[in-house]
Amino acid sequence: MQKVVINGDYLAFNTFAGVSRFATEILAELDLMVKDLKVELLTPEYVESLPKFKNIKIVKFGQQPILKWKNTALPQYVKKQEALLVDLTQAFPFGVKGITCVHDCIPELVSTAYNGVFGKLVKKPLKLIQRRAVIKNSVAVITVSEFSKKDIARLYHVKPEKITVVGNAWQHIEKTAYDDTIINKYNLETKKFYFSLGSRVEHKNLKWIVSAALQNPESVFVVSGENSYSKGFDESQFPKNIIFTGYISDGEIRSLMANCKAFILPSIYEGFGIPPMEALAENAQIIVSNTSCLPEIYGKSAHYIDPYQLENIDLDKILTEHVEDPEAVLNKYSWGKSAKTLYSLICRCMR
Repeated sequence: MQKVVINGDYLAFNTFAGVSRFATEILAELDLMVKDLKVELLTPEYVESLPKFKNIKIVKFGQQPILKWKNTALPQYVKKQEALLVDLTQAFPFGVKGITCVHDCIPELVSTAYNGVFGKLVKKPLKLIQRRAVIKNSVAVITVSEFSKKDIARLYHVKPEKITVVGNAWQHIEKTAYDDTIINKYNLETKKFYFSLGSRVEHKNLKWIVSAALQNPESVFVVSGENSYSKGFDESQFPKNIIFTGYISDGEIRSLMANCKAFILPSIYEGFGIPPMEALAENAQIIVSNTSCLPEIYGKSAHYIDPYQLENIDLDKILTEHVEDPEAVLNKYSWGKSAKTLYSLICRCMR
């Protein structure tokens, strides 16, 4: 029976973003399903914090820095073991075939994600690496939404049947204890503030939040996440009713979602968009863009906005629009269902 090796590079990441969440939660569920398979999670030797699995064996191999490791130690080990590689984090290692997850097509479709000298230098290589991984090095491709599946099929001329949708989910938030210290830290009143979570990269559309804050000065806007990207803004341009928290814990995120008046995701482009689903699980209202995958994922449970419309933003009016109970959305997505889909694909791809 062919061995399965899962790329564990996410365990060496300095930050915990969407791809890390996807890998963490999918593998926790997959671990319960692979009793009859030989499955290993491969990480660099210097990784200290490791998940606890019952059936997936954790193997440490290689000392290289993570960006080098994924193109040296990882393919070297996979080839030596004659294994099937499962890459859930878009590492796209050189010279080895396997199941490749493409979370989104940002290198191809979001020009503003690569501003500045460094961005311009890496944009073309990233496009080529992702293209090569999908076209030449994938025995199968997985992605997180039908929207992304259509983009992948169109951009890379891949037959749709080669692409399997393995969605994100929300159940992880229930495992986290509320941490209300952040509510007290900023003197926030329950259901009196808006919450947004994400970096300041341009396609996340902080401009919309700023515009909304300027036009709704009586409201407070809490923005969490990576704050090293301030493209198009300097601190003097931010209205006083915006609170930037930087990175915060999962417990603090859960408390903000449970207590906010609404969660806002005004992104111009998303491959899936997990945070609004977490917010729905906390019975929060959600305001999201009417672009990319978001209408597919959130259906009639969300209040939709045009992310390019920066004038006449009346949040109270937006929230009066009818939305349906989020139960249909929450029931549709689960990490267990996604892991089961991945497990079936792995079994089909094994020699």
